[in-house]
Amino acid sequence: MTDDRGTEIVMYWIRSERDSRNPNPIFGPMLEQYAAAFASVNVELRWISVDDLVIGSTGGKPSVHVFGERVDPHKAFFHTMLMSSPHNRIDAWRHLTTYAALEAAGFFVTVPFMHSVMNDDKMLTNLQVFRGAGRAVPTVRINTRGWGTNGVRVDEDVLPAAGISFPAVVKPVDWDGGHSVFLAESQEKLDALLSIAGSADLTMVVQPYLGSDTVDCRVFCVDGEPFVMNIRRPVDGNIAGNVAQGGAWGLVPVPDELAAAARKVAAVFALPYLSVDFLVAGDEWWLSEAELDAGSPDVPMAAIRFDSYRKRFADFVRTGADQRTWQFIGGAQ
Repeated sequence: MTDDRGTEIVMYWIRSERDSRNPNPIFGPMLEQYAAAFASVNVELRWISVDDLVIGSTGGKPSVHVFGERVDPHKAFFHTMLMSSPHNRIDAWRHLTTYAALEAAGFFVTVPFMHSVMNDDKMLTNLQVFRGAGRAVPTVRINTRGWGTNGVRVDEDVLPAAGISFPAVVKPVDWDGGHSVFLAESQEKLDALLSIAGSADLTMVVQPYLGSDTVDCRVFCVDGEPFVMNIRRPVDGNIAGNVAQGGAWGLVPVPDELAAAARKVAAVFALPYLSVDFLVAGDEWWLSEAELDAGSPDVPMAAIRFDSYRKRFADFVRTGADQRTWQFIGGAQ
């Protein structure tokens, strides 16, 4: 593909080794839609894994090779979102250090190294930097190793002090898709859930249950501006309304109040694309999390998302790709 000046542009999407080597057929139609969406904005999409990359130096300058071919930072960039699904945990450090090395080599990456560690994290939206965007869901983060076997416990005052009572929602701190979201009706059931999580050394969060009428509202932001909102509703008694859990969904305009809050979160990240999730119950709403690589069931939305990557890459090249390294330390240079 070429841009308006005739320059070939390629985006390498770094995927999980497991997804790359053994792709899940359920994602086939989505990946085909993504390829078509990239083509519509004049970018060629190539799927790779970190195993396909060799990063070194040539002639005293950083060099990156993909499948043995040297990549030009003026003609290609990388999509570098850390995957938080459980089967990818073992590869997290390999991915993060690869993303950092690509930045250090002067390449544009869609999600910088330090941003990746914040993706999907239900606790980090409680940080001070986000509080201007509205109240976050009360959250207690628990590392479960040794829970119930080595006498590990949380002081009984911790949950009430955070504004959490039973029943309470229990889920992994950063998994995507609404997977493994449970309801603990009592301290005994909470202990049982955390004991099971402890067998896999999972980090969990406990949050208040906001009621069966709670909906999950995802605001998609492009270049810092709210674009559209996806309302996701639980069905058949499920707690999570994610599409992956069979939830009902629909795209609607973004209400002014949520747009203002999403805009503040987007300003903190300063990325070309991200989504901000809110939990809404009646007239009340809470900031839930930021997802920096949120997929959309809407094909036009995907094209707008990918075009935002292309434009940010063009800005990166125009302002001097050769001088931009290690942007996550001390700001862009």
